[in-house]
Amino acid sequence: MTRQRSDEWRKQQIRAAATRCFVRRGFAATRLLDIAREAGLSKGGVYFHYRAKEALFHDILDNQLKTLEARWSFEPVADQPADHTLSRLLVAHLRTIEDEPDETRLSHLLLSMAPQDPTFRESLDKAFRVMRSLYEGVIRRGMSEGVFTQGDAEHLSHCVLGLVQGLAGQSATHAEGKLPVRPEDAAKTILSMLGGTMPATATVPEPAPEAVSEPSVNPATV
Repeated sequence: MTRQRSDEWRKQQIRAAATRCFVRRGFAATRLLDIAREAGLSKGGVYFHYRAKEALFHDILDNQLKTLEARWSFEPVADQPADHTLSRLLVAHLRTIEDEPDETRLSHLLLSMAPQDPTFRESLDKAFRVMRSLYEGVIRRGMSEGVFTQGDAEHLSHCVLGLVQGLAGQSATHAEGKLPVRPEDAAKTILSMLGGTMPATATVPEPAPEAVSEPSVNPATV
């Protein structure tokens, strides 16, 4: 393993440990020593890569944003009605909120910190813009196909994301980060508000990238 790859692997280890500490203790209460212990390293081992927890937190957010952009920056293929495409996106998004609890809890933490810090607000806004853009494109296509009620697609994308994020916020009240409703039921409700319908199948499979060019989706998460 090269020195560069070794350093990146170590930083990934530190970021993972720091994420667990931040979501468990909160940002203010977490020390570099806590992160070092969580990672199984000395404080110097962490300090070598990150001189302050603020720099570490920002690095975590930057990597989260890259992950979100990779998940959301694509153009869904139009081989099915737009309401079916949107249902698949919604179910995948909501399932990932439950499947990645630490990532979701980090998003909760970022939401609480954003009002006090413009840098955090900017990171949050970038993540929301990426997610809204994909939803807006599918909603706009659904209107042109006649499967969604006519309206302002941008406005509706804000509302759809707001409903998803609202459910994500409620997952904070569950010890295991579960949503208050099944992802399929939530997707059905959101689609009905737009005038669309769920696919006829009882459950909606997650998108298969090799088949429909739609990767698994997350949110929240921040």
